[in-house]
Amino acid sequence: MDPAVTGLGGPDPQNREQLLIHPTGTLCNRPSARTAVPNFFLAGDYVRTEVDLATMEGADESARRAVNALLDADNSDTGRCRIGELFRPPEMEPLKCVDEPRYRLGLPSAFGLG
Repeated sequence: MDPAVTGLGGPDPQNREQLLIHPTGTLCNRPSARTAVPNFFLAGDYVRTEVDLATMEGADESARRAVNALLDADNSDTGRCRIGELFRPPEMEPLKCVDEPRYRLGLPSAFGLG
């Protein structure tokens, strides 16, 4: 858990950060908008989307995915919500390649070394 989150399970949970960043590797554990229950769809910032942060953008994307799943389940010919692909600046890719081995070795990000 993010060290900024304290008091979980108690009467006064706190988050000292403005954003809750999900722990690394947990995206695959989050549910998708379409569930195994035919008439049950999920939306919210915890639903699996391209936006891996607890944000309104992630909640919005999951809502669009839930609407599309509902329309698919109903065999509706209504137009679908547009789902955009998250823009990943190509300039960042070489930097990610430098940082990935450090992460695997448990070292801090090269960008945080100052």
